[in-house]
Amino acid sequence: MKELLSTLCAVLACANTAIAQVTVSRSDLVGTKWQVSSVYARHGSAYYVFTKKAFIWHTDDGRTGPSPFYLSNKIPDKFDSTKVGVTTNGCYLNKYLDEKHFTCYAITIFDKSKGKMVLELKNEKFIGPNKPITFIRIDKKK
Repeated sequence: MKELLSTLCAVLACANTAIAQVTVSRSDLVGTKWQVSSVYARHGSAYYVFTKKAFIWHTDDGRTGPSPFYLSNKIPDKFDSTKVGVTTNGCYLNKYLDEKHFTCYAITIFDKSKGKMVLELKNEKFIGPNKPITFIRIDKKK
């Protein structure tokens, strides 16, 4: 019985971490404009723009909120500001919130031809949506 329980726990632990991720290049993000198309679209037709160093949200009423970000190939323990604008690719998008908080999203879908990106929150140090967030590109990158 102990062996069965141990095996079941191991399988569940593997299943929990086995989320398909895709590696994205920062150059595929910089200069693009995205809108949330999932249930987390709280700000009406708010949209997000990527620059080399920031993930900036824009709301209908003109408010903006830049958040430094970087891409990584593993889930970090803390936000590493030395990687902002430096790392060129990764399968995790790490977004700064404040001195004590950051969000780490697994990039589970990135389809340039369809203009679709899906992010899933991975770090538990921040309370956020526990379902994937779907973004649709609303510009045509040159």
